[in-house]
Amino acid sequence: MRQVKISIIQAIFLFNLAIGITNHVIIVPLILQSAYRDSWISALLAVPAVILWTIVVYRVMNMTKQQSLYQWFKQHYNPIVAWLVILPLILLCTTILFITVRDTTAWTKVTYLPKTPYPITVILFVVSGMVAAAAGLRTVAIAAGILLPGVVAFGVFVMSVNFQFKDYSYLLPVFSNNASSILRGTQYTLGGLVEFILLLALQQHLSKKFRLRALLILTLAVTGLVFGPLLAAITIFGPFEAADQRYPAFEQWRMLMLGKFISHLDFLSIYQWLSGSLIRVALAFYLMFDLLQLTGRKIKLPLMALVGCVLVVIITDGRISDAHFLHFIGQYFPIVMTFFYAFPFVLLLMILPKRGKAHGTQATVT
Repeated sequence: MRQVKISIIQAIFLFNLAIGITNHVIIVPLILQSAYRDSWISALLAVPAVILWTIVVYRVMNMTKQQSLYQWFKQHYNPIVAWLVILPLILLCTTILFITVRDTTAWTKVTYLPKTPYPITVILFVVSGMVAAAAGLRTVAIAAGILLPGVVAFGVFVMSVNFQFKDYSYLLPVFSNNASSILRGTQYTLGGLVEFILLLALQQHLSKKFRLRALLILTLAVTGLVFGPLLAAITIFGPFEAADQRYPAFEQWRMLMLGKFISHLDFLSIYQWLSGSLIRVALAFYLMFDLLQLTGRKIKLPLMALVGCVLVVIITDGRISDAHFLHFIGQYFPIVMTFFYAFPFVLLLMILPKRGKAHGTQATVT
């Protein structure tokens, strides 16, 4: 079967939307509740760690020659080690599906579709993600390229118009919270950013090699997406009111006003949120089955439908309250940060000995 390839630009668009929705929406309430006024410092402290981590991810991509992780470790170790390497990535895709669908549909329910039965909303969103994933990686990447400019334009628009309501004195004094609170906010920031590890699951589908500069620009750009809603929430609402809000990014849209007669433009946020969430769900569905080596449509589509049904049942279960869900993601992101921050370092340590043997074998033959 001919392998699907996408360009580096398409991959950048794809991950900007897929990972950007996490940093711009999902983790912002967690950071605010942890560090309050110092939330922006928590995000700033994550930058050096992100740069180091990105360099290591690049080294792994470069040393495996952007070959499939499963195939590379199967060839250089054995199938058991290869499965152990990709299993965490499969579990990451599974949790991404749950968190994204649950958070997006809950927001949909409490904002603009309160009278629509919740299971209907969940089913439609899950089916949309499965259809996009079944259409193929190239289709998802093209859709991301079409959707991203509008998302960016609306983001710049709300940031600029809401400048009239911002009071930057709320950002001071700095370090008004203890170090543990600030570092917890940094944990949440890194927990969203290390999802870029999925680039390793996608690397065999890239038509060219990722350059380090491009990879650093991508990760730092998405890191910047954390600062926007954090700074805006603090400067508009104050640190304590912002921390009490469930969806701070959406509340900023409700503040938007053009003159005296144009307001209620928060419907534009629906485009932003659903664009990022749909691409994120479609990418997670695609990578899950790609990592499982299930690429044939006859087996892939029924299994994808089964996973979708299980996802709908779990999410629509009334026992998962919003408080329980917030507690879950509050525990989830630090665990993800700890494991997947270390993950590329472990892979690099496993690759280096095999790399050395390969070079030694070539020298002997020569």
